[in-house]
Amino acid sequence: MENNSFDINVELNIETLQSGELTHTKISEPGKFIQIGDSVYLRFNESLDNNDKASILVKVTESGEIHVKRVAKSTNLASLLYFTHQKHNTGHLETEYGVLPLATYTKDSQVEIVNNPLSGKINIDYDLIYDDNVIGNYKFRLIFNA
Repeated sequence: MENNSFDINVELNIETLQSGELTHTKISEPGKFIQIGDSVYLRFNESLDNNDKASILVKVTESGEIHVKRVAKSTNLASLLYFTHQKHNTGHLETEYGVLPLATYTKDSQVEIVNNPLSGKINIDYDLIYDDNVIGNYKFRLIFNA
């Protein structure tokens, strides 16, 4: 089993439309690119207020499914969302009050990874769904390079 790890720079832009309000989040951090077998992992942190951090792990499977896990220990929040091009998936948000089931509908997804030099992008356009209601529309744009 092949296991390659590289230092990378990650730039993540997230555009969120919730209740008619558009917000932008930009994360620019160092991270790690790890390939294990046919799956690729990107690991990096998101800087939060009060010098806290949330850890983010993005996995791309050989079939092109994308998993995004975000853990913020300081706020007792953890989410795991799954994305498959033009399909519904189930995920969840863990809070101090319990686990909320969340669903995603991936309207569009693209993954491009180039080996020499190592770089790539992961784009996901999706709806976040709770209790059969769309609670937000998201554009996830991740760019990385070694």
